[in-house]
Amino acid sequence: MSKTDESRREPNAEIPEDVLFSLRSWMTGAPVFLALFGTLVVAPSQALSAAVQGPADEIVQQLRPLPTPLPPRYRPDDPVEQRRGELYRELRRLGPDAIPALGRGLADQDVALKRNVALFLNVTANAADRSGQNLNVRAALPALLAALDDNDAFVRGWSAQAIGGIGPDAAQAVPALILMLGRPDEGSRNSACIGLYGIGRLASAALPALQSALSDPSPDVRRFAERAIRKIRAQDQ
Repeated sequence: MSKTDESRREPNAEIPEDVLFSLRSWMTGAPVFLALFGTLVVAPSQALSAAVQGPADEIVQQLRPLPTPLPPRYRPDDPVEQRRGELYRELRRLGPDAIPALGRGLADQDVALKRNVALFLNVTANAADRSGQNLNVRAALPALLAALDDNDAFVRGWSAQAIGGIGPDAAQAVPALILMLGRPDEGSRNSACIGLYGIGRLASAALPALQSALSDPSPDVRRFAERAIRKIRAQDQ
């Protein structure tokens, strides 16, 4: 792939369909249509916070004004999404050096920054093509675990899905994901199922909760719970 093609590539290309569904939707599943296609302008007081400690923090802070969720359709000529892709690539190039800054961003008081960090970690953890990617989201697991209890449904949901993208190495998150299955908002329950699906066999302790989720009023929760149960049981044999 040429450098030009890479710069125009959708930052969330080849992400699993269930994860992509929530990246582009409200946590209840209703589609989001973003009307922001102009140049981002950030007030100086919003551009950087006192948490900035180095180059990685500066890049993380630049995620703050990006709209979330992702637009329903990727447009390579959209300057907002071009900027998102640039920042994602810069963070991935930093590799392990980006993890502390991402953790600080995920614990920030500003919900816009927390959402964008959780979104980035989700997209990165679930990317099918990780060639040339130096950033191992596994190192961000402590910050992601803490974010499962965040007040914002997007932060909780995308953090849970990022944990699922880590896979079996995130097995310590199973108790928190089980608790998340009891949340009143549908998006959290969807994302808990997706996270448990990603962990697979080591999430067998969640089978009773997932079995109960098969009676959930939401068809999406029931579908994601069924997929998680099938995967856990198949790998446990």
